[in-house]
Amino acid sequence: MPSEEFRELDSVDMKILAALVRNGDLSLKHISDKARVSKSTVHNRLNKLRKSGVLKGFLPWLDFDKLGEPITAVSLIRARYGPDYQKFVGTKLAAIKGVWAVYFVLGENDFIVLSRARTREQLEDTIQKFTEVEGVERSNTSFVLDVLKEDPRDAVRFD
Repeated sequence: MPSEEFRELDSVDMKILAALVRNGDLSLKHISDKARVSKSTVHNRLNKLRKSGVLKGFLPWLDFDKLGEPITAVSLIRARYGPDYQKFVGTKLAAIKGVWAVYFVLGENDFIVLSRARTREQLEDTIQKFTEVEGVERSNTSFVLDVLKEDPRDAVRFD
């Protein structure tokens, strides 16, 4: 839980975040050059962004094929409606090994689950675990054949 109350981000915060996301360079000098503010301003703003929970951490951009996890799957999960079912079922799905994202969604399905695996057998095991979660009625999984675009930097708009 953030220790500092969230505040509205200003244009300096946005420039600092944009420099981090677009370039992935953690150098204070690089960020300060891009944001056109001093290194001490960048340092202080990054600390505030961390404390407020806006900036959760820094992750490297990995090539999962080279890491030996070449299989990506997208699963659509339908769950049985009930009190707080999205939290209960979502938490159980998120705890399954290989799952790296769980989204509660509106529409015909209740969850979208993204997972990675080393082998088809490992993926099959993950999918089997989905159906064992109490409240899951049905799952429909698509196996990704080719990644045409996967760029987390495009998930954030700074303009």
